[in-house]
Amino acid sequence: MPSYQPSWKGLYRVSAVLLIIVGILGFFLMIGGLDLYKSGYPSNPTAYLQLVSQHQGLANGLWSLWILGDFLLVAPTVAAYLILRHYNRTMALVGTLIAGLYIFYDISVTELNSLTLVSLSHGYASATTDALRASYVGAATYGYAALPLQTVLSFGVGSVGWLLWCVPMAKSFFGRPTAVFGVVVNLVGIIGAAAPVVSSSILSWLQILAPPFIGLWFIVVGFKLYHHSNQLAYLDGTTYPTVQTATIDR
Repeated sequence: MPSYQPSWKGLYRVSAVLLIIVGILGFFLMIGGLDLYKSGYPSNPTAYLQLVSQHQGLANGLWSLWILGDFLLVAPTVAAYLILRHYNRTMALVGTLIAGLYIFYDISVTELNSLTLVSLSHGYASATTDALRASYVGAATYGYAALPLQTVLSFGVGSVGWLLWCVPMAKSFFGRPTAVFGVVVNLVGIIGAAAPVVSSSILSWLQILAPPFIGLWFIVVGFKLYHHSNQLAYLDGTTYPTVQTATIDR
C-alpha cells in the first residue's frame, strides 16, 4: 500500500468527512442559484441590484455557502496530494496547486465581489433619492461587469485541478471507476464554466449541474477516503503490537 502513512490517518479521516459535507453543499448551491436567478440573469447593474435587493437573505446565504465550501476544501486538498503523489507526483502536485489557487481566488475575488454587490444592493434598496440610487449603481458597475469572468475562472480552475487528480487516482485505492466519474463531472464543470460569457442554454445547464455533479463525486471520494483512513487505523493498531510480542518471544 504505497500511501500507507498511519501518521496522516487523522487528516485523511477529517478530510473525508469534509469532502462529504462539501458534496452535500453542492446540491444546496444548485437549488439556491436556481431560486435566485429563476427570472434570468440580470442584464445590467441596475437590474442586478434590484434583483439581489429583493433576495438579500438568499444571496448572502448562497455566497456564504460557497465560501464555507471553499474553506472546507483546504484539508482535503492537502490530503489528496499526500495520497496521490505516490502514484503520479507531477499530476498530484500540479492538480493540488491549481485546486489551491481555486480556493484562494474564489474566496478572495469572486465571492468577495458577490458579497460586495449584495451590500450595495442593500444600500440601493434603502436609498431615498434617485441620485443616491444612481451612486450605488455606479459603485456596482465594475463588480457587475467583472462577475461573469470571475465566475468562469471560479468554475473552471477548480475543475482543472481536480481533473488532473483523476490520473493518479485511477491507480490508487480510489479506483478507476471513481477516477472516470471524476473526469466526466469535472469536464462538465470546465465546459459549463463558459456559460457566463457564451450564450448557450446547454452551457447554462452544464453550469447549473456542475455543483451537484462534482458534489456527488466529492461524496464518493470522501467515502473511499474514510474507508482508507480506517484501514490505516487498523494497520497502525495491529502491526506494532505484533512486532513487540515477537520481540518478547525471542
